[in-house]
Amino acid sequence: MKCEIIIVGAGAAGLMAARELGKARKKVIILEARNRIGGRIWALQKDEFGYDAQAGAEYVHGDSPIMKSLSREADMTLIQTQGDMWNSYGGEVTINSERVPNQNELHKALGELKSDLPIAEFLEKYFPGEKYIGLRNSVFGIVEGYDAADPARASTFSLRDEWLGGQDWLQYRIKEGYGAMLKFLESECGKNGTKIELNKIVREVEINNGKVNVHTADGDDYETEKVIVTVPLPVLADIKFIPAIPEKLEAARKMGYGGVIKILLKFKSRWWVNAFGKDFGEMDFMFSNEEIRIWWTQYPDLIPVLTGWLAGPKSAKLIDSSDAEIIDAGIRSLANIFKVEKEYVEKELVHAKVANWPADPYAKGAYSYWTPKSAEAQEELLKPIDDRIFFVGEALDREGEASTVEGALASGLETARKILRL
Repeated sequence: MKCEIIIVGAGAAGLMAARELGKARKKVIILEARNRIGGRIWALQKDEFGYDAQAGAEYVHGDSPIMKSLSREADMTLIQTQGDMWNSYGGEVTINSERVPNQNELHKALGELKSDLPIAEFLEKYFPGEKYIGLRNSVFGIVEGYDAADPARASTFSLRDEWLGGQDWLQYRIKEGYGAMLKFLESECGKNGTKIELNKIVREVEINNGKVNVHTADGDDYETEKVIVTVPLPVLADIKFIPAIPEKLEAARKMGYGGVIKILLKFKSRWWVNAFGKDFGEMDFMFSNEEIRIWWTQYPDLIPVLTGWLAGPKSAKLIDSSDAEIIDAGIRSLANIFKVEKEYVEKELVHAKVANWPADPYAKGAYSYWTPKSAEAQEELLKPIDDRIFFVGEALDREGEASTVEGALASGLETARKILRL
């Protein structure tokens, strides 16, 4: 089969690139390994949890101009998150009033730092000993839980930019869920003649006589002028490139990529609201040191669902666990946090869903994070091969939105426009 452009992957980056190329009347085919579009966006059926639940990406972070533009085009509603942040550590449950102990000292040291280094090294050098154990644990918790990062690899400069960048920390949900965005982009692609083929696992990409040949696991062959590869960083190694691309694979390894296990638990009621005499009625997030460390609600919507989140290196401990074992870990964690019997939580449970992203062969994790070597690695990956093969994805966004859906959309859009200028 022949076409002008093949896109490998029907996630946010691939769909956004296809939409832009389709508007320019390019003949595009998207090859998607899964039986659905979306990639690391996984929109669940509304009747499963009683709302548009997300097993993958859920939030819109910061300004996100592309996402906000799409939300207007697709008539989606962005709702800024609100509610209380709670901590549960060592059996003590408190409102999260200070994000990090000794925060002013930390900010001063970050501001004075002259060269980048991994966060674990930074903390060991500038905040050693018993005095700062609370600070170190708090920073490690944020780096692992929010950035899904390994502190031994994650960039301190990236943390500094995150905390001292001068921007308000804003976070939104899409009322209709990310599935509405996917449907909109899929419809836009269809209008422009783009074809999306599911269950197409790309095994080989070969530059040959000025063309690119793409071979899939089911034996289909495609001939095209250009290929846009949108797969997650660790999945690049699963595709055979001819000629080989060792420099690209090495660059991908230099960038951070974190794992996340996400659990959605639907209950008969919001049983946690008045647990052990406290008022959790407006709880947004709960941070803990339990097996499943982070939990959130859908507040201000009073939906009887708690979402659990285990990210970073700790997610690797459960990568080979069954869904039942992971759900059981979630129930144990909630019982400990809210000081109730495990059997009580089990009786309240109606439905559960596990998204074990590190175990997913087409994701091998959740999203990228910045390391001290990421800048040079990103520069290498952004160089097209013979103006024929282009690499795209959230990890390759250059506008400060890496690791997010916004970053994926921006990367896809930028690369599509680059191709149209050639």
